[in-house]
Amino acid sequence: MEDDERTPRRDATDRPTRSRDTRDTGRTRRRFIWLTGTAAMAGLAGCSGGGGGATETTTATATTTQSSGSTGGVPEAYATATSLDGTQRNPDSLSSQEAVSYQDEPKDGKQCSTCRYYIEDKNGDGVGACAIVAGEVAPEGYCVSYVEYEG
Repeated sequence: MEDDERTPRRDATDRPTRSRDTRDTGRTRRRFIWLTGTAAMAGLAGCSGGGGGATETTTATATTTQSSGSTGGVPEAYATATSLDGTQRNPDSLSSQEAVSYQDEPKDGKQCSTCRYYIEDKNGDGVGACAIVAGEVAPEGYCVSYVEYEG
């Protein structure tokens, strides 16, 4: 009997075998998936940091290094003041406002004046400070370190 193009080829177990095109498609698909995964991993590895001589990045837990005697960007009255819950401010161990995504407007009803780390206005200028964030802080401001004061 002659091989007919419409008759499927059979192996020793009398099962139809895959055509060459199907095998190539499977290999091509596997190669595509492998290359896609490799490219994704390479892209993620490039985004993982390591500096590479570029500028320093900050995170939500990053802290600024203050020189000895610095007040952390606030008037002297706030330098080592205590917050609403009694946390004492340490000018040498403060997160930068950029690191905590500080903004001057409240978010979802949360604002600095109701946060446990807020230090109320001490000199009548309408702004306070924070026990864990450097710089002056508006009472209606907000950052990701917000914890509601329950006192």
